[in-house]
Amino acid sequence: MAAPRTPAKAAWAVAPLALVLALAVAAPACAGARPELAGAAGATLGVLGPPDGGGASLSAAALWPVGYGLRFGLSLFAEDMGSETVELTDIHDGSDLGSVAGLHRMALGAAWRLDGEFAPALGWIPFGSATWGIWRVSDDVQGRELGAIGSTGFSLGGGLRHAVGRFQLGASVRYHRLFNERVGRFVAAGVDWSWR
Repeated sequence: MAAPRTPAKAAWAVAPLALVLALAVAAPACAGARPELAGAAGATLGVLGPPDGGGASLSAAALWPVGYGLRFGLSLFAEDMGSETVELTDIHDGSDLGSVAGLHRMALGAAWRLDGEFAPALGWIPFGSATWGIWRVSDDVQGRELGAIGSTGFSLGGGLRHAVGRFQLGASVRYHRLFNERVGRFVAAGVDWSWR
């Protein structure tokens, strides 16, 4: 008898079907349009649950215009939540032997992303962004994976970009909320760019 599916496992199973359906709906609006390529590089902070020291944050997206200043597409994430250190002591005399890397946690994800731009002000273009997707949260010690879980989640964020021709450069902040027991929420902030 097959084991019942947990909500996280069910989300991973449904994700490919949701991807195909969303592409089928969005394809007519995006037909013939070139996508905007966007990305961000920075750091995570405010991580809920240890390890919570934060680390590098990277994202990339391909977004197609869907009207009214909106762009829709697929975004990929790589988020480092941080590492713990373990203090070593001599079992005979209790002397300090230094520290070694302990538990490390990271999350990889793919999400649908919707961006909207506002009217430029003083050469800067404000924008808002929202995503809904799936993440794989994994723990390891010195590169050896201890376990991983799948999770659904969303993010809300925004920022400012300055246009130079078809290229835009600025900064963004995103709040991420994952529905799992390891990483509940965190913030990613960094340099943001786009190219059309």
